[in-house]
Amino acid sequence: MMYGADLHLPPGFRFHPTDEELVLHYLCKKCTSQPIVVPIIAEVDLYKHDPWKLPGFAIYGDKEWYFFSPRDRKYPNGSRPNRAAGSGYWKATGADKPIGAPKAIGIKKALVFYAGKAPKGEKTNWIMHEYRLADVDRSARKRNSLRLDDWVLCRIYNKSGGKHSKKAVVTSSTQLQLPKLETPPVILPPQYLQMQTAVVVAENICFDTSDSFPKSSNCSDNVLSPSSYEGNAHRSQVIESTAPEVSRPLELEPMSSMFQNTYLQDIFTYLQKPF
Repeated sequence: MMYGADLHLPPGFRFHPTDEELVLHYLCKKCTSQPIVVPIIAEVDLYKHDPWKLPGFAIYGDKEWYFFSPRDRKYPNGSRPNRAAGSGYWKATGADKPIGAPKAIGIKKALVFYAGKAPKGEKTNWIMHEYRLADVDRSARKRNSLRLDDWVLCRIYNKSGGKHSKKAVVTSSTQLQLPKLETPPVILPPQYLQMQTAVVVAENICFDTSDSFPKSSNCSDNVLSPSSYEGNAHRSQVIESTAPEVSRPLELEPMSSMFQNTYLQDIFTYLQKPF
């Protein structure tokens, strides 16, 4: 086997063949035992190794690597390939793509490597493009033979760009679950409770705009006598003494009973009078 150091490649050489070139000029010649001008593709059984170990077996490549690999059957009398490899398995994704026109000379299949045992493996970033010949008799040629294809051509690369990366893609079953945050209870100071109680009292007080005295053009008719002031002061003291404490829950009377209180009705009526 020749490695990159043994190859005599011209300066600036890049190996970026198309799908049709890979099948026609490399895979077909390999399967028919024809010589390849530059043996740049290594022969490795991919299904005996993990994908992150394969770059060490490659003859040439920096971000993608090419291999000729045999392919075995999963069952002796079946045509299904065995996809178990190393510590995991390769899983096909997408539809097969025919290579060549008007008649297909090869088939391209995309696969993703899963670490662990099927079907609960963990998806990784390692991708393989497998090229096989079309119109090939893959029936069991020999009794108890597991060989499905003598050679398939494979391109291996890592989506993250790492050569030895084993990083797996986070799937729906392994997504990070954030803890639920609980809002702590809000403790209000006593001053706020007193202010809130006063607002409630103010909102539930209605002013009666009816006049207790007959209207007159003379403003002096509506002037209160000193005795009336003394009566109002006494009434205010009665209201203050009977008012509930703000520190205790305030039980508001119905609006109908509030207006039956003549003391409150007269006081609010006087407050609206222009003096």
